[in-house]
Amino acid sequence: MSLSEYIIMFALVAIMGAGLPGPGDASLIAAGTLAGEGKLNVWIVLASAMAAWMLGSVVGYVIGVRGGRKLLDHPGHLEKSRRKLLAKGDRAFARHEFVASMTMPAFVSGIFRVRFYVFILGALVAGIGWIGMYVGLSYFLGEEIAKRIGNIGAKAVLGVVVIVVIGLLIRFGVSKWRAARQARPA
Repeated sequence: MSLSEYIIMFALVAIMGAGLPGPGDASLIAAGTLAGEGKLNVWIVLASAMAAWMLGSVVGYVIGVRGGRKLLDHPGHLEKSRRKLLAKGDRAFARHEFVASMTMPAFVSGIFRVRFYVFILGALVAGIGWIGMYVGLSYFLGEEIAKRIGNIGAKAVLGVVVIVVIGLLIRFGVSKWRAARQARPA
């Protein structure tokens, strides 16, 4: 039961809270499983995960407010699509701020200038839901899941990795094919 597990989970959950991709979900599941096995304190896991979520959410929101709009609203390759997205987002966020702040990444709420108190409330509800679900399920079912994964072993993990790599290669090939097709003169 060292402090390092809590620190790693805190950092990964803060990244997830900001809306950036990362293994935050996996760290919550791992922490819940370790808490279920008695190696971590479930209350410290829940409190530190919630603090990390809120910290990450506020940082993501501030990033969106300060510079996010500039990233989307500039001339270039996909200018028309970005402007359409901004217009559609402005209308959607104006009508459904709370729901949008719960379901969208934090920086998106910043880009669309969701009122801060509405954003905080939405982030709090989303954090309680996601963290409670991941930690709670893995706390109560983690040992059983770990046994089943242990029985399947490295073969299943390798199979998943192979499937993901094949999917990424197909996606890369299709995007290259489309780019080559669009580059041809009509």
